[in-house]
Amino acid sequence: MVFSHEANKALDSIIENRRSVRAFKSEIPGKELIEGIVHAGLWAPYARAAITKEHDFRRFFIIQNGSPILLRISSLIRDQSKISLAQMEKTFSEKPFLREKAKGHLARIKVMAEEGFQELLNAPCLIIISEQKGFPPVEKQSLAHVMENMWLKATALGLGFRLISVIETLSENNDFCELLGTVLGEYAFSGCIVGHAKAESAAGSRPIESEVVRWM
Repeated sequence: MVFSHEANKALDSIIENRRSVRAFKSEIPGKELIEGIVHAGLWAPYARAAITKEHDFRRFFIIQNGSPILLRISSLIRDQSKISLAQMEKTFSEKPFLREKAKGHLARIKVMAEEGFQELLNAPCLIIISEQKGFPPVEKQSLAHVMENMWLKATALGLGFRLISVIETLSENNDFCELLGTVLGEYAFSGCIVGHAKAESAAGSRPIESEVVRWM
């Protein structure tokens, strides 16, 4: 299939206008908008040779604002962050030079270990995606493809999008897997918040292509 010049220009515009949104309006996006974003994620590439399931290797869990599940997930993130914090401190004691490099990340983990993920409680719509683990273990790469597809689709629909990477740490959390009805250890997870942005995000920037591209 050959796409028109106009279609390619539209795609370029969507890619260049993709932004990470931190503040959302309380309004919950319509069902059709969310379904459009999920459809884009479902069509992302996956590691067909690495998995055993043909139909439900990828699952989507949609949790809207007001659901008690958001509070439960925030609590699970708090508990998991305490474990992550202890693991990080052990690593820093063995490799103290890493502490400075991880300063920003460490500060975020400390806040979540104390308070949970409070911003999650105001999320218009949280989407959690699970991807079946396989061999070779490339489920994280597949989830990255899913997120990119969904992010671009959300941009095209005029919606804000925020990656929630801390969801990944719950992949081995039994309570989290039970909450979603999945088998512990069978899936990797990632998540995002989707909604109407409170304000337009600042334009992004990239280096000049002629400075970073080398034809060989």
